[in-house]
This record gives sequence, structure tokens and C-alpha cells, in this order.
Amino acid sequence: MKKRKNQSKIFFCFIVAAIVALTGLYVFQVSEMSRVGYLVSRVQGEIDSLKKENSGLKLSISQNKNLMTVEEKIKEQGYDKIGKVNYMIAPGNTVVANQKN
Repeated sequence: MKKRKNQSKIFFCFIVAAIVALTGLYVFQVSEMSRVGYLVSRVQGEIDSLKKENSGLKLSISQNKNLMTVEEKIKEQGYDKIGKVNYMIAPGNTVVANQKN
């Protein structure tokens, strides 16, 4: 009888220990999932911010490639606008000839 009572106490202690261990594991998993969820949302916010910055940079690049900007840069270099173009007519079919001296 005493042996049976000891076995039931051991069994009860084992069940209580298992419940405590499983509860601890559950709490750990829930806190870990919360931490990962927070990190994911923070990284997603950074991604959205970088996408906005990227689109702004693309817009800036396209504005810098604008023809008006190119014309302004050409004027800054000291070049003038082309007026009437005169073409030379080369005699014959050859445009470039190799000359040997």
C-alpha cells in the first residue's frame, strides 16, 4: 500500500513538472513569436522607407537627364547654339583617302 502511495506521489509530481515545463515552453514560444513579429514589422517599415527614397532618387535621375538640363550644362561649358549648317561636297566617291608621302 505504501509503495502504491509513493508511486502515485511520484506520478503526480511528474505530471505537475510536465505541466510546468510545457507552460514555460509555451510562454517562451509566445514571447519569441512576439519578438520576431516586432522585428518583421520594423524591417518592413525600413523597406517601405527605402522604396520611397528609391523612387525619389529615380525621379531625380530622370530630371537630371532632362534635355533642358543637358542644354544648360552645354551652355556652362561655353558652347553656342548651332545656326545654319554648311556642308562640304567632296569630289568623287571617296570621303577619306589614304595619303602616302
